[in-house]
Amino acid sequence: MPGKNYSDEERKSIVKKVEEAYNSSENMNIKEACKAVGITDSTYYTWKNKFNNYNEDGSSTKSSKNQKSHKTTSNSGIETKVVNLKKDKPFLGFKKISKQMAYSYGIKISTRKVKQILEKNDLAETDYPKPKKKQHTRRFERLSRNEMWMMDLMHYSIKKEGKFYLISILDDYSRFIVAHGVFKKKTVDNVIDVFHQAVDNEGQPNEFLTDRGSQFHSWKGESRFKKLLDKMNIKHILASSQSPQTIGKIESFHRNIQRELLRQQYFDSIQEVKNAIDEYIQYYNHERVHMGIDYLTPADRYFGLKQDAEKLLEVETGDNETTSLYLTGRIDGEPLRAKENNNGQVEVYIAGKKIKEIDSAHKIKQVLQI
Repeated sequence: MPGKNYSDEERKSIVKKVEEAYNSSENMNIKEACKAVGITDSTYYTWKNKFNNYNEDGSSTKSSKNQKSHKTTSNSGIETKVVNLKKDKPFLGFKKISKQMAYSYGIKISTRKVKQILEKNDLAETDYPKPKKKQHTRRFERLSRNEMWMMDLMHYSIKKEGKFYLISILDDYSRFIVAHGVFKKKTVDNVIDVFHQAVDNEGQPNEFLTDRGSQFHSWKGESRFKKLLDKMNIKHILASSQSPQTIGKIESFHRNIQRELLRQQYFDSIQEVKNAIDEYIQYYNHERVHMGIDYLTPADRYFGLKQDAEKLLEVETGDNETTSLYLTGRIDGEPLRAKENNNGQVEVYIAGKKIKEIDSAHKIKQVLQI
């Protein structure tokens, strides 16, 4: 192309091709896009600046103040949301913020644009090392909720009170945390308490996957936990010691909660830890988009909701009794969630923040005639 005289229409077409090449690849910079099209980057900027300064009729764009002001205001609102999201959740990367913006606000923004906004606001750098490239492992996933739950224990320490244990149960299909508890000891009684909490909340699974820890498995006859599952006709699956990745989903959740919460805050007491973990799991279940489930939230999958849908779902137990209410939607562009708790109250969250408790789900059901 060098050495040829181009008409303005041809130059516009070439500039457009450069920008299409640039926008179609997250790894390509402008200089590389120009080279792919066949011009230099200096030529691209010269042509682009010329066309940006004039309208189609040849008049100057410098007089179009209203249009420029409108665009600036719109971009400013998006930028504020990106910056606030990063400040509130500093562990989110560029791609996750892009997906979270689409999910929470219905705003489509490229990973590249997120990076530019964060760099502009000195928020692009994080303390998190890039994850090591994982070897390919065979993945499995159940086809519906409550087909299989998995349970694991995680230990962590805080300065004043020492070690504590987080015991969690995760639904394999949705990654939804069905139940959890924070304890000073990792006893079988505490494991059984969390299990009963899960069954009380969501019914019971067909299968239950654990590692071979002493709380779940005994080399001398059946463990108390195994006897409990047998009594409830729940199949107990033990992870192979040679294949630890079989409980990889819940181990990944425990790594995330350490990286995204426990290492980011200072805690004076176990009670503070409990409160923070409760809040984090609400966020994880209902707000945090998950790459492994097509950037939906675990609650979307667990409760049968589609992204951005406004839906009401009544969750039933095995006795066909309605036990809870789950409502998602949007108010002024902010994500809304309402969920009935174990006391029959409805907790209302907007943008992940709890704003209200309603005395009874029955009042809402009367209004909605359900």
